[in-house]
Amino acid sequence: MTDGDSISIPRNAKGKRPQYFEDPASDKLHFMIMALVEELSVTRDRLDSVERVLERKGVSSLADVDGFEPTDEEHRQRNERRAAYVARIMKCFADEAAQAARADPAMDFDEVVEAVAE
Repeated sequence: MTDGDSISIPRNAKGKRPQYFEDPASDKLHFMIMALVEELSVTRDRLDSVERVLERKGVSSLADVDGFEPTDEEHRQRNERRAAYVARIMKCFADEAAQAARADPAMDFDEVVEAVAE
């Protein structure tokens, strides 16, 4: 491994997610809100940095930013980034759905009767 190489470790937590509130829905909303707060904070800091750098270098003005029209490729990149962002926010629901899909759901009574009758 060279100095420029980086190690990537999967960030999938094992085990059941801790529950902090009496209602599990409140926990899910809490995790979603915290993910949004984190993303928005980072985005605002980065946007502020970009605007200050551009202004200091005399490259751009706020009017340039307001009038910006992205290309088709830029639209595609934004859509991919947005989809990844929404996936991070909705992760607790996706994890729950994946866990439910892995479980071997029991058939309901009518399904059992139908299967045995065949």
